[in-house]
Amino acid sequence: MLVIGMFVSACVNDLEEVERVSNHESLPLQTIKDSRITYTDSGRTSFIIEAGMIERYPNPEKPLDKFSKGIRVVSYDYFGNVESELTAYRATNYPEDNLMIARDSVILKNKEGKMLNTEELSWDEKEGRIFTDKFVKITTPNEILYGDGLEAKEDFSSYEIMNIKGRITIDTEEDSTQTESPTP
Repeated sequence: MLVIGMFVSACVNDLEEVERVSNHESLPLQTIKDSRITYTDSGRTSFIIEAGMIERYPNPEKPLDKFSKGIRVVSYDYFGNVESELTAYRATNYPEDNLMIARDSVILKNKEGKMLNTEELSWDEKEGRIFTDKFVKITTPNEILYGDGLEAKEDFSSYEIMNIKGRITIDTEEDSTQTESPTP
């Protein structure tokens, strides 16, 4: 009788745990590994997304795609030239809001040679802008800027740092103290 009582008490399940495990909305509907997705407009490539893993959650209230194990987004202009490249360790895309948030070691480079480093960057596709309230470092051919917060065009051609913390000018002229060695 004691053995039966122990067996029955050992089979008690926590209802919250059962509901959490059986709740299909908390699980991805689809998992894609080592993916490359090409987005086109009128037969022309607009951008390409490469990700180590994508998990798609079809939540009816707010569907989302989670990108993990690295993400790379390359955007192209009308003529097929690379406009910008974004890399990050992970990102979340909210397709109904046309909003993507990249996180962890975010790097954005554009065709003009500008580079943005930050820990979080949001892209509002509908508005055509990128933004963050986190620390940013912008490197251009002429200077390095540091600050908190940023708003920019999505191609990173123009930007505004909300709170500039520092600026370093890069001297692009050759070092005048360097002399050429005579040729024998």
